Amino acid sequence: MKAIIVDKWLKGPEDLVIKNVDLPPEPKKGELQIQVKAAGLNFFDILMIQGKYQIKPPFPFVPGGEFAGIVLKSTVPQFKTGDRVFGSGNSFAEVVNVSASSVLPIPKNFSFEEAAGLYITYPTSYSALVLRANLKAGEYCLVHAAAGGVGIAAVQIAKALGAKVIATAGTSEKLEIAKKFGADYAINYRDKDWPEQVKKITNGHGADVVYDPVGLVETSTKCTAWNGRILIIGFAQGTIEKLPTNRLLLKNISAVGLHWGAYTKNEPERIPE
Repeated sequence: MKAIIVDKWLKGPEDLVIKNVDLPPEPKKGELQIQVKAAGLNFFDILMIQGKYQIKPPFPFVPGGEFAGIVLKSTVPQFKTGDRVFGSGNSFAEVVNVSASSVLPIPKNFSFEEAAGLYITYPTSYSALVLRANLKAGEYCLVHAAAGGVGIAAVQIAKALGAKVIATAGTSEKLEIAKKFGADYAINYRDKDWPEQVKKITNGHGADVVYDPVGLVETSTKCTAWNGRILIIGFAQGTIEKLPTNRLLLKNISAVGLHWGAYTKNEPERIPE
């Protein structure tokens, strides 16, 4: 079969190489063997092959965070051969063995291409906004990088929950994308006064929830509301911040992390939510 194999850190996707490799062995107990029909691409996939992601798999490895496909072999009762599924794990290959706990049935009327982008972006944003931040209707939700994968999902979920969504992005084109997907307000975070713009939009109240996959926590504390919750989703700009804990204290702010990928190991029962 064909697969992308990474045996050293790469500069970027242009250096990826497709190789002919052996099929995976028989799936172990609790695993499925999947024929991959479509694979999703996320920003962390690029960081992974560059050696810049916080998780560094041993060489050689097959990259790719999410997929959709057909079950070829099953060792668990909830899935059978021929089932259409989507999930997570080493997706840039024609056939993969994955834990059944990281796989879900594809919803009706979804294509493989559509389902391949479901497992990481929407569960990440849902888990962050609902399970970690307890976002409520009427609250202001500030979504950074709102035109990216998890950002668009966060905008849509926050709107569905009844929140007032303030989106940030780095270009006017990206701001239009965020507004297209439901953002009520859009701010360019390259503007030095963007925290002041947030405070103006909220009439001085500030953002009740901040969704940050970029690394803008320090600046976001300037426009976070009393009892606000800052969700740390990632560090796309490449810098791991030091938090101004005095601002957290003075404004009663909670800084909360969300690692969706770790739910499979630590709380697999939460995944079907």
